Amino acid sequence: MESEIVMVLIALCSIVGFMVGNLISPSTRMARKEVGYWRGLTGDFKKQLKQEKKTNSGDLDSLFDGELSIGKLLKVAKNLKPEDIEGIKGLIGQVTNNQKQLDDNSNGESGRFR
Repeated sequence: MESEIVMVLIALCSIVGFMVGNLISPSTRMARKEVGYWRGLTGDFKKQLKQEKKTNSGDLDSLFDGELSIGKLLKVAKNLKPEDIEGIKGLIGQVTNNQKQLDDNSNGESGRFR
């Protein structure tokens, strides 16, 4: 009976000693400081990305960066300059002219799927 009580007391003391040692350990303090440092860096990086997205959200290049939503299209269309609109019209004209020059082989013997 006495030996079981002694074993339980030794186990409890070692568990409590392990917990207290972890709380006051220098390596734990350094790890906490390092985690805080990396959290701060990632927070700053996220803020910088959000700021860049806000500043670049209205130009034509922002359409190619990621998702293509109606809100983004409207924001870009609102910020377009007249020379940009003329350039887009010219590009559309070139594309339609190139499409007219293509041969239509879909009905002949050398069609697409033959």
